Amino acid sequence: MRFSQLFRSVRAYSLAFGITGVCLMTAAFAAEDMMMDTDGDGLISLAELQFAYPEMTQEIFAAIDADGSGALDELELSVAMEAGILPSEG
Repeated sequence: MRFSQLFRSVRAYSLAFGITGVCLMTAAFAAEDMMMDTDGDGLISLAELQFAYPEMTQEIFAAIDADGSGALDELELSVAMEAGILPSEG
């Protein structure tokens, strides 16, 4: 999948996912997020994600980072896993 397609897919999916999906997915991914969040800031950095997924590139990370903050929150990780960008188990 090309970067532009990946980027559009993540953005579209995150908009369509809605609040209900966020509530359901938050509990499911909270434990996994905590294991990846080695500095305890509640977000997943590129380095933290690369520890769990060594094949992670800056380009893919940027596509997953829907808000452009430079770190991934639970919703962004959930969307990436649901879209098949990240495996559901690291």
